[in-house]
Amino acid sequence: MSGFTSGSICFVLLTLITGSHSQLLSYLTKLGKHGNQTLGDFIDFSKYFGMSYGDPEPVLRNEYDYIVVGAGPAGCVLANRLSEDPTVSVLLLELGKPEISSIQTVPGAVSIQPSTNYNFGYLTEPQRGACLAMEGRRCAWHAGRGLGGSTIINVMVYTRGNRREFDAWNLTGWSYDEVLPYYEKVENAKIRDFDEIRGTGGYLPVENSPYRTKLVDAFVESGQQFGLPFLDYNGKEQSGISYAQFTMKQGKRWSAGRAYLNSIQNRQNLHVLTKAWATKVLIDEAAKTASGVEYTRNKQTFTATAKREVILSAGTFGSTKLLLLSGIGPNNHLSELGIRIIQNLPVGQTLYDHPGVLGPLFTVKKTIDNNINFETMINFNNAVQYMFGVGPLTIPITEGISFIKTPVSEHPDPSIPDVEIMQFAAAFPVDSSPSVQRFFNLNNKTMEAFVKPLFNERSFMYFPVLLHSRTKGSLTLKSTNPYDHPHFHYQYFDDDRDLQALVHGVKTALAITAQKPFRELGVELYRTKVPGCERYAIEDDDYWRCYVRTMTTSVWHYVGTCKMGNDSDQSAVVDERLRVRGLRKLRVVDASVIPVAPLGHTSAYVYMIGEKAADMIKEDNGSFVS
Repeated sequence: MSGFTSGSICFVLLTLITGSHSQLLSYLTKLGKHGNQTLGDFIDFSKYFGMSYGDPEPVLRNEYDYIVVGAGPAGCVLANRLSEDPTVSVLLLELGKPEISSIQTVPGAVSIQPSTNYNFGYLTEPQRGACLAMEGRRCAWHAGRGLGGSTIINVMVYTRGNRREFDAWNLTGWSYDEVLPYYEKVENAKIRDFDEIRGTGGYLPVENSPYRTKLVDAFVESGQQFGLPFLDYNGKEQSGISYAQFTMKQGKRWSAGRAYLNSIQNRQNLHVLTKAWATKVLIDEAAKTASGVEYTRNKQTFTATAKREVILSAGTFGSTKLLLLSGIGPNNHLSELGIRIIQNLPVGQTLYDHPGVLGPLFTVKKTIDNNINFETMINFNNAVQYMFGVGPLTIPITEGISFIKTPVSEHPDPSIPDVEIMQFAAAFPVDSSPSVQRFFNLNNKTMEAFVKPLFNERSFMYFPVLLHSRTKGSLTLKSTNPYDHPHFHYQYFDDDRDLQALVHGVKTALAITAQKPFRELGVELYRTKVPGCERYAIEDDDYWRCYVRTMTTSVWHYVGTCKMGNDSDQSAVVDERLRVRGLRKLRVVDASVIPVAPLGHTSAYVYMIGEKAADMIKEDNGSFVS
């Protein structure tokens, strides 16, 4: 993309209203001196705008009590909670940057965020029977970096999961009754429609979007007519239909960095160092004890020493890479790369994700509102509304959520769902920039023939998600270069039941949309066939099987690579207190410890895990537990 697009001009308009005029003019002056600006370059204002926590950089100590690697939800929680004791020193290392103000807080800009350098931009391996509409048959695997991790770029949906799944983990300390207080400790919840017991004093705001389209009301009403109960899916029961809940405050994105770091910037015992890429855990081989971390910054190599513990919170991929590079992993894999073996553990040998499908899609023939996409939503009126925490810019594209149990589920409990159906406010969160194509890695043929015809038409879509994927993949290193992306071994739909479950999710979405509330809005199925499936009739299951294989996408909920388990579980990497097995003073605290594919969105789990881990670390080190 060269120069300014209309989408870029819209960003300028929003920043003029919500940001600093002098800083914007400085930015535009600098921008004018360069050609061929990418979308990521355009909204990377951090070089010109004031940063939040992490700038200016601290004067580092020779030694810290705790070193936390990675500032995602768990890392931010740990940095906050461990530094509550003023006698304890904490260093938080993050390879990304602090957030900026303005654009990154706009929920309606959700499709733009992964196109920035706050995203690692991973891709799956080429798929045999999935992601067929994606470039190279490779689905985008987003993973955030920066102070807040993936909460900077995610869709903000907050889902605790199902109370029965924690009991099914059968892990000491991780039953639902034991994790519930930590969910409540995380939350500062203000939910409009329910009075379930929720946390109200935590750092993380959990709210509904202040703005609702007529479509989500029709979705909730139609779902009830279809037979689904209206409920708070973060309460006692999960299966049913409801309005989505988000990690937002007064209509603005609230990342882990904003929630847990920005309010404690005056703590002298917490140092936050950004743009610091951890490359190795330093380990005393004889004592099998972690002593610190090696990291690079500004093309120089440094070491940081930890007196009490090193805690890896670099995410499912980052923590796994760091353990492997440090000699902790499967003997055969480490030997192949010539890495000195410190501890033989199944690091990276378990990997789960939630696959989803982009559709079905619908058009709206009656006038219910203005077209919902980021470009058309950016106007003076909406921007002013957004300043006051209202209006369509507060929609993070998802509006409604339903959890259902499909016929292919093998779980004996009828209250355990295996598919989630998200209702989106628009068919794609699109504008005329390449953002949506980059977001999903869509190939040109699908973009031109299937997506672009909807640009100027009011439309919306569903996003069915498979919760209980039977695919178990793995992660390995490509090389000993710490900057190389890992190699993913993961094939969606190798088990046909996974495909069947998502087809049932699609058909349930069709049945919900056939109800009267949708018909009264003039909603019709988008009948343009997705490229590659033209030979099938839209009414047939074979079309939807083809559709699911073609329009597959990840929901970016990767777990399990540093799986938690008890002593009898040979596939476990960490124990029930998240300590790396066979080593001292080393823990992993992030989504990688979740042992199975979860029944909710992972960010909520990771906040909870961070809070619980902070208490365990304090207990094990003789500190006061808050």
